[in-house]
Amino acid sequence: MTTEVGPTAAVADLRARQQLILERYRAELAAIDSALVADEVTWQECSIQAERIIADCADALGSGRVGIVARHLHAIADMAQRRGDRGIRPDASVRAARVLSELVLTEVAEIVAPLPDSTRRLGIAAITLNRAIYARLEAGAKGYDSFLLNQVRMVNDAERRMLARDIHDRIGNSISVAMRRLELCAASQSASDPTISDAIAALTDTLQELSYITTGLRTDDGSGSLRDALTAFVGAMRLTEPAVGIQVNGVESWVDSLVLDEIFLILREGLRNAFAHAAAEQVVVTVDIAPHEVWATVADDGIGFDPRAEHRTNGLDSMRERAELLSGAVTVVSRKRGGTTVGVWIPVLAACAI
Repeated sequence: MTTEVGPTAAVADLRARQQLILERYRAELAAIDSALVADEVTWQECSIQAERIIADCADALGSGRVGIVARHLHAIADMAQRRGDRGIRPDASVRAARVLSELVLTEVAEIVAPLPDSTRRLGIAAITLNRAIYARLEAGAKGYDSFLLNQVRMVNDAERRMLARDIHDRIGNSISVAMRRLELCAASQSASDPTISDAIAALTDTLQELSYITTGLRTDDGSGSLRDALTAFVGAMRLTEPAVGIQVNGVESWVDSLVLDEIFLILREGLRNAFAHAAAEQVVVTVDIAPHEVWATVADDGIGFDPRAEHRTNGLDSMRERAELLSGAVTVVSRKRGGTTVGVWIPVLAACAI
C-alpha cells in the first residue's frame, strides 16, 4: 500500500515491488512447466524483459501518459531466434505474457487505489502494459519467423551440397570410367578412330559442365548480396551514431535480382530517413525472404513523428511508389518519442512477373 497519496509514491511503490513480482512470475512459470525457466540463461533473458515492462508501467504512472521505451525492443527478434535454436516455441512467450500481465496489473491496481484519479492512472498503466507486452510478442514472432526461414535456408543448402556430391560421385565417376575405356580403346588401335575421338571430346565437355554445376551448387547459397549492399551503404555514410544492425534471413535466390535491387533502394531510403530525422541511438534493418514474399523493416528508437501529419515528407512517397511498382506496399508505424518502424512488403510471384 502507498503511504502517501500521489503518483511519485505510486511509482516508488511499484519499483519496490518489482522483485516480488519477478519471484512470483518465475514460480508461476515453473508451475506450468514453461520452457522460459528451464535454464538460467533463458530465465535471465525473460526476467530482463519483465523488468523493462515494469519500468514502462512505472514511468506511465509517474508521467500520466501512455508510452514504452522503443530502444528495448530491437534485441527481441535476436532473442526469439536464440530461443528457436533451443527449441522454444512462441507459445511459451504468449503464456508467459498472460502470467506477467495479470501479476503486474494486480499490483498496479492495489498501488493506485488510494489515488484520487486511480481509475485514470490504472487505465494508463493497463494500456502501457498491453503495449509493452504485445510489442515484445510481435517482435518475438517476427524473430521466430526469421529463425524458421534460416532453418529452411540451412536445409536448402544441405540438400544442394548433397546433390552436388551425388552428381560428382555417381554421374561424374561413371563418365570418367567411360572416357577412360574409350581412351584405352583408341590407344589400342593403329589408326585413330574419329568416332572414338569425338566421343572422348564430348565426355570431356560433359565433365567440365558437371564441374561448373557442382561448384555452383556448393557455393551459390543465394544469400549475401542484399546484406552486403546494405552494409556497404552504411559503411559509406561513415556514421559514428546511430548503431546499425542488418539481418537478412531466407534465400535471396528465391527473388529476382532486379526485385532485390529495388528492395535495396527502398531500404536505403528508409535508412537515410532514419539517419537524417530520427535522432536514434539504434537502427535495425531486418529482411525476411520467403518463397512467396519479402517482408522488410527499418526500425529505429528515435524521436518518432506523426505519419498522418507528415505523410508526404521524409522520402516516404518515393518508397511507396517503388513498392507499388512491385505490387507491394510500405507501412509506417511511429509515435512521438516512441521510435519509427517502416515496413516493406513485396509479393515475390507478382514482383517477379513484372
